[in-house]
Amino acid sequence: MNETLRHRELMVAGSIDRAILHLGVPAALSALLQAGFLVVDTFWLGRVGAVAIAAASTAGFVMWLAQALGEGAANGSGAVLANAVGADDEARARRAAAAGQGLAVWGSALVSTIGLATASAVFAFMGTADDVTAVGTSYLWVILLGMPAYFVFTWLSAAFRATGDARTPMRLLAVAAAVNLVVDPVLIFGLGPAPALGATGAALATVAAWLVSAVWGWVLLGRLGLRPLVRQLARPPRAETRRALGVGLPLGLEGAFFSVIYVLLTKVTTGFGTPAVAALGVGHKLELLNYFVCAGMGAAATTLVAQSLGAGSPGRAARATWRTLFLTCLPVAAVTAVLVAFPERAVAAFNGDPEVVAAGSTYVLVVGLSQVFMAFEVVVLAAFAGVQWTAIPAAVEMGFTAARVPLAALLVSLGLGVEAVWIAIAGTTVIKGTLLAAIFLIRHGR
Repeated sequence: MNETLRHRELMVAGSIDRAILHLGVPAALSALLQAGFLVVDTFWLGRVGAVAIAAASTAGFVMWLAQALGEGAANGSGAVLANAVGADDEARARRAAAAGQGLAVWGSALVSTIGLATASAVFAFMGTADDVTAVGTSYLWVILLGMPAYFVFTWLSAAFRATGDARTPMRLLAVAAAVNLVVDPVLIFGLGPAPALGATGAALATVAAWLVSAVWGWVLLGRLGLRPLVRQLARPPRAETRRALGVGLPLGLEGAFFSVIYVLLTKVTTGFGTPAVAALGVGHKLELLNYFVCAGMGAAATTLVAQSLGAGSPGRAARATWRTLFLTCLPVAAVTAVLVAFPERAVAAFNGDPEVVAAGSTYVLVVGLSQVFMAFEVVVLAAFAGVQWTAIPAAVEMGFTAARVPLAALLVSLGLGVEAVWIAIAGTTVIKGTLLAAIFLIRHGR
């Protein structure tokens, strides 16, 4: 267990700024690498044709839902493990790891089963053409059958971060990205002896990347003395499993719910034409850099808060939260200032269509006002995970995220154009960030 505690002194007693950067920078880079999967798949599938792109995009809706649940389970078990490491409790840390393993395996089995049973209904709901439905169903089946590898891979990454090691998850993601980059064109186009599988090949490449990294991560976990026994799958530790579910399930449901609301917002936006939908997509891409920073720093907050509380230092946990938030807001504000100063150029870098640039520029200007509050939202919610109290914060998240759809519809009925959607996104982000920060301040002080 000595290796498990290698970073503990920094987490519970060292410089808070150093600990934040030690965890946050690799975690942000990891988020960037994970986004690389989508970019690589889109690049190659775009050369197959519109059907392949549409099939993968539609199937991606279910994939994101499943991944959100896996990440919630991983974050919940990671928070419990980090608390045990902070308390210097070897036995509890091992039980927490076993609980995380159980949630990853059994949770993924449940999610995959439900997903496979409802896959065809997704395409029926979206009203896709027959050829898109056929290709998309094949793509989705492969992804869902490979989802256990993703759950285990995500849990392993959370386990390493819980011990204060954010570099190993980054390396695991780098390996996954490399496998996907190499295997994607081989299976999509049928290079060498491989058959040309199109979109299904892209799904197989993604699953192969998850599997390779999960196996490597499992090997590395043994060096920490935290690798659970396979027989513990039958009887995972009850107390740690309940705590991990209590933290992770609200987070997973919140992430899945966000994906659903995004689909509904897209439906509202389609009423303003294709350029508006394209502008929404470009706007989200422009937010990615800020989101990567927030997600990475949020991961740092979870570990720091959990280990500090485990070590009996609630004051340090609170200080770590606010300091992480401050250090997150600095780069987020800088990036936002550049985007707001040059909105047309930022949008044109993705799509030069004048109508898309016009609508997208408005998105940048309106939503840019809320980017710092997105940092509040992401970092403070992550800190609540470290506290192991997420049900109410997640409910706040889901409630105001859901409010975006009727708010946008109301503003449209009052005569606003597509800006109604932008205002709904920005306004609810401001409210969520402010409210979550206020709740944390009231419960845990400064």
